[in-house]
Amino acid sequence: MSKPHEDVLSVADRVIEIAIKVGEGVAHAEAYVVSARRLSMDVRHGEVENLAQSDSLGLGLRITVGDRTVFVHSTDLSGLGVLTLTRQAVEMARSMPAPKEPTVFAPARIIDGLPHPDPELPYERLEQKQARLMEVERAMTGVAGVTTSVGASYSEADGEIGMANTRGLRLYTPFARLHVGCDCIAEREGQSSTGGSYVSVASRSRLPDAERIGRRAGERAVSLLGARPVPSIKAPVIFTPQTGWALLRRLIPAVRADFVAQGRSFLGDALGQPIAAPHVTIRDNARLPGGAASRPFDGEGVPSRDLALVEGGELRTFLTSIASAKQLGIESNGNTGREGYNAQPEIGTTNLYLEPGSDAPEEIIRQTRRGFLVTVVSGWWVGMSPANDTFSSAAMGQWIEDGEIAHPVRGVTIGGNLRQMLPAIDRIGNDLEFTAETRTPTYRVSEMAISGT
Repeated sequence: MSKPHEDVLSVADRVIEIAIKVGEGVAHAEAYVVSARRLSMDVRHGEVENLAQSDSLGLGLRITVGDRTVFVHSTDLSGLGVLTLTRQAVEMARSMPAPKEPTVFAPARIIDGLPHPDPELPYERLEQKQARLMEVERAMTGVAGVTTSVGASYSEADGEIGMANTRGLRLYTPFARLHVGCDCIAEREGQSSTGGSYVSVASRSRLPDAERIGRRAGERAVSLLGARPVPSIKAPVIFTPQTGWALLRRLIPAVRADFVAQGRSFLGDALGQPIAAPHVTIRDNARLPGGAASRPFDGEGVPSRDLALVEGGELRTFLTSIASAKQLGIESNGNTGREGYNAQPEIGTTNLYLEPGSDAPEEIIRQTRRGFLVTVVSGWWVGMSPANDTFSSAAMGQWIEDGEIAHPVRGVTIGGNLRQMLPAIDRIGNDLEFTAETRTPTYRVSEMAISGT
């Protein structure tokens, strides 16, 4: 990153100083400064189709006047720009109705930082990045049966965050994000299918081999050629790493402390109780070494941690903000995030994953007499709410007969509800890879409804 971290911290300090001096009636202020360098490119048929680079420096400012808090943001960080922004925020706050509860800002504290995940990333030559992406596409189109490349894409962001408030908080962290994705079409005897492969990591050392990324997309497309529906049935469903994460994402709204405090979560009264099979542990580890979303502190300046949401099948805690933790009478777990300098803190996850088991994926298949191996899910998010535990998704994959792959499947829907599905996870694979922010190994739900013909 071209700007040293003293810049983002000095900007945050200067903003707080201005807010105190010129913001008449300001009780509290918080500055969140993000400096970032971004690069994106698309490759198709061996040619670079799109290439974009940018640098940015932005400020998110929360100001409390009396007990009213407003949020404003700007990229004009000149003295006059910050002064104008502060005055606008004060005027906005004065015109707002009084809230039920005033905003609470994080106190000053010492937080152990995390090193830059890839300090040499900005210095890698553009030609090297292009060559890597072209290798991804070549590997994808080199799979027998693949006829068309939809393209391969790459993006990276490298930057720093500085945060300060009127309670003496002063924090800094570097960050990096890399994304690689590719998609293709396979064809055979008048039939076609698509396949893709996507990776999100924090450093180049965590990127899978380019050939591996590309081949996965091609093989997934080819594996679905000739797919057909199956009769409606209740049977075991095996989720692969590329689909199992959907179940975890579906669970998250129900373990948000703000929804629990509002009485909107179906798990609101389940703390300390079994909600999953005894061998199921689900973690949100914000301090995972090299994790795609690792960070030392959250969007409010609360220390991040390795958090067991579900451990040994029991619901152990909720995802919290400072306010929601206060409402529930518990300590904040540091679970808010920000999409950027122009976004307010919101409860979310970091490196969310299902802990692996000891079974090889092949063994889970072999131990399934009849069932459905799901490799694609779509529409699982429809109707998602903290009060609704229903899981339903269009799905594609492979049908299993007598412990072996029989034929590809499409045109079916899988369904159940989380209160039954989580306890029904009876096998967990050993193939967990941290190649995205939410990951699972292969796992089997002993019975789900499969709606087909």
